[in-house]
Amino acid sequence: MPALMVGAALVVAVGGGLAAVLAAHGSSGRTPATLESTHGTSGTSGTHQHAHHHHHPLGPPKPISVLSISPDRASGAVGFQAAITVKFSQPLASDTPLPSLSPAVSGSWVHSGRRTLRFHPLGNYAPYSKETVVVPASVRSNRGIALGRPATATFVVKGASVLRLQELLAELGYLPVSFTPNGTSGAVGTATTAAPAAASAVPPAPGGSGSTALLSAPSAPATTDYEPSNAADIPLQPLAGQFKWRFSQIPPSLAALWQAGTANVVTTGAVMQFEAAHGLGADGVAGPLVWGALLKAAAAHQVSTAPYDYVYVTTTLPEHVSVWRDGVYVFTTLANTGIPQSPTQPGTWPVFARYVTTTMSGTNPNGSYYSDPGIPWVSYFHGGDALHGFIRPGYGYPQSLGCVEMTFSAAQTVYPFTPLGTLVTVQ
Repeated sequence: MPALMVGAALVVAVGGGLAAVLAAHGSSGRTPATLESTHGTSGTSGTHQHAHHHHHPLGPPKPISVLSISPDRASGAVGFQAAITVKFSQPLASDTPLPSLSPAVSGSWVHSGRRTLRFHPLGNYAPYSKETVVVPASVRSNRGIALGRPATATFVVKGASVLRLQELLAELGYLPVSFTPNGTSGAVGTATTAAPAAASAVPPAPGGSGSTALLSAPSAPATTDYEPSNAADIPLQPLAGQFKWRFSQIPPSLAALWQAGTANVVTTGAVMQFEAAHGLGADGVAGPLVWGALLKAAAAHQVSTAPYDYVYVTTTLPEHVSVWRDGVYVFTTLANTGIPQSPTQPGTWPVFARYVTTTMSGTNPNGSYYSDPGIPWVSYFHGGDALHGFIRPGYGYPQSLGCVEMTFSAAQTVYPFTPLGTLVTVQ
C-alpha cells in the first residue's frame, strides 16, 4: 500500500452510491485545532466542521419557600420553654426580616445554619395558650428573593398542674389557705396543709347562743412577694412549700373540702372568684385566659382584698342558713329547703349566677306550671337551686321545690356575702 501524504485526510462521502475522495487543508499548514468551528458539515464549503458546546445562561433564581415550622399543630402540647425552628429551601440573607409570634412572647431569633431560623423564649409560654408563628412575606434569601407570601403554624402549650394553680390562687388571696415556698419565712414541708385541730362544732342555731367554735389553725396572710415581677419568669412547676389556713377558725364542712394537689370545689370556687375579679367569664375552668391573667396578677402582686365568704345550709330541723366570713359566722337565719318530692341536693357548689330580682318558673310535682315574678336577692348555686327571698307562713322546715328560701330581709342580708364563686354547702 502506498504511503499516505502527511497532513492529508481521507474523507469518504457516500451519497447516491458515489464515493468521493476529498483532500482537506491543502497546503495552508493549518491544523484542525486552528479551524473555526461550526455545528455540522457545510454542504457548500466541503470542509469538515468540528462541533463546539455552547454554555447556556442560567435560568431565573429559584424561589425561596418554607420547608417546615416546628412545633406545629401536629406536635401536641409543647413545653413551657419550647424552642421554635423554621427551615427554608434556600440560604437566608443575614439581614432578612424575622418571624414573629402571636400573641407576642419575649425571646430572640437566631440564624442556626444558612437555611434555618430558631427562636428561644426568654421565659415561659402561658399554660394552655395557643401560639401562632408568622413568617413574613418579606423574608429574603441570600440572592434577594423574597418569600412572597407569609407562612404560619400554630401550636398549643401544655397545661400546668392543679397544685401550681392552687399555690398561685393561695398567694393571691382567693383560697382560704395561704402558700409559702420553702426557703422563705415560715415555710416547712412539701406542698402540704397544716392539719387543723379536730372539732365537732356546728354553726350557731338561729336565735340561740349556739357554739361558734371552729377548727383551730395557724393563720397566715396571702402574699405573692415570693414571685418574680415578670409574668413569663414565674415558675410553672409546683414549688416545695406549705399551705396554711388563713384564718384562726375554719368550719369543719369547709375544711373537709380542701386538699392540696387535687381538683376540688374549693379550687373551682376560687377560680370563679378570680375570673369575676378580672372581667373573665366565671366558669371555674383554668384555661389560657385564666392562666395568663393569673400570672400577670402574681407578677404585679395584685393580692385580693376581698373577704372569703362561705354559706352553710342545714337540712336538720329547724333548717337555717349561716354565713361565715374570714373566720367567724356573721349571720344566721331560718330557712326552707326542698320538700321530699323535690329536695335540695346535699353537697357543696359555687354560686354561678346572681340577680337582685328575677322571675322563677318551672313545673310543680303535680305537673302544673308555675311562674313567680319579682323573686328577690337570688344566688344560684346548683342547677335551679338558689338562695333567695320568698314569702311563706313560716320558716325552718321543707317547703320549696329545691331552693333555699328566706324572708325578704334575711335574703337581702345574705346576698352581699354570695359573690360569684362563693361556696354553698347543703348538709
